[in-house]
Amino acid sequence: MPTTLSLIALLGAAILCPAVPGAVRQSESVNTSTIACRVLEAHASVAPAATAVIFHQQNNADQERLGSLLRAHSGKSAEIQIGNGNWTTVTVFRLKSCFGRGLLLLPASGPPINDGSTFLMRFTQGGGKN
Repeated sequence: MPTTLSLIALLGAAILCPAVPGAVRQSESVNTSTIACRVLEAHASVAPAATAVIFHQQNNADQERLGSLLRAHSGKSAEIQIGNGNWTTVTVFRLKSCFGRGLLLLPASGPPINDGSTFLMRFTQGGGKN
């Protein structure tokens, strides 16, 4: 039974050894989808303090991909980055009545965003439902 003992030792070592640095980052990047988008309309409100953004893909070649991501993640959290700024958590929705368009809800304290602005949006597979 040396094979069984070797298997048990290997399993024990795998459980007790710390994770390899960077392994989590690699799995996170595998589970993330990022796409470049462009703002069609942005509207800010004082009460409630929020910004609503209607957007679509920046590049026509990404139209189907964005549609698929919106169907998979509508009503969930995502993150956006405007320019070289920080990533900001938003809620994203697919607009059913408007082909290839999405709606973002941002906190009013979020980065300024205007009609015509471009941004990167990333979705994670675990993106929580809001």
